[in-house]
Amino acid sequence: MIHHPGEVMALFKPKDKDVKSSDSDTLATVKMWDENLLTLVVDAAIASDIKEGDKVLVDYRPHNIASNEKPAIVQKQLITKIIRGDRAEAVWKEYKRWYNVQKQKATQQQMMSDYMG
Repeated sequence: MIHHPGEVMALFKPKDKDVKSSDSDTLATVKMWDENLLTLVVDAAIASDIKEGDKVLVDYRPHNIASNEKPAIVQKQLITKIIRGDRAEAVWKEYKRWYNVQKQKATQQQMMSDYMG
């Protein structure tokens, strides 16, 4: 299973006064651990509980979608879990730490490549 953590920056609920919606989905703009910024659907089972600032897990498992031509595999990209407290902070901190290490390695490799010609 593949899930990625993110932090909720903004919520868009269909009953909000400043949101006009054609469906009943709650959306969340989420800053992901790897600096991506996405607006994703919140699973209906947790939509009433989610808040700005929450750490969430986004379901990235493959989802088969059939079309007239052939089946396609796409990522669900659905917010399915809310995590809070110490557990949320520990998960967020570890993912960010790992991302920063990887980013630093990539920068060093690029610098070496530029230097070597």
